[in-house]
Amino acid sequence: MNVTLPSELQSFVDQLVASGAYSSPEAVVREAMERLRNEHAHFQELKASFDEAVAELDRGEGQPLDFAEIKRKTRELYATRHSY
Repeated sequence: MNVTLPSELQSFVDQLVASGAYSSPEAVVREAMERLRNEHAHFQELKASFDEAVAELDRGEGQPLDFAEIKRKTRELYATRHSY
């Protein structure tokens, strides 16, 4: 497969290789594609979770949010994480 990048992306790839961060342009593209694949998989998982939540709500299985309880738990969590 041959890929042609716009000049600004090609310059970026060249900078990454020149800096020693990557051994070759192929290594840069390989990592970029792996990250894109992982991001896409994560998005698909989130979308499936969202779709299931919507289906649960449509079936009447949802519960109203208790904002006071959410605030209380958030403050409690914040306090435990930031206590010195």
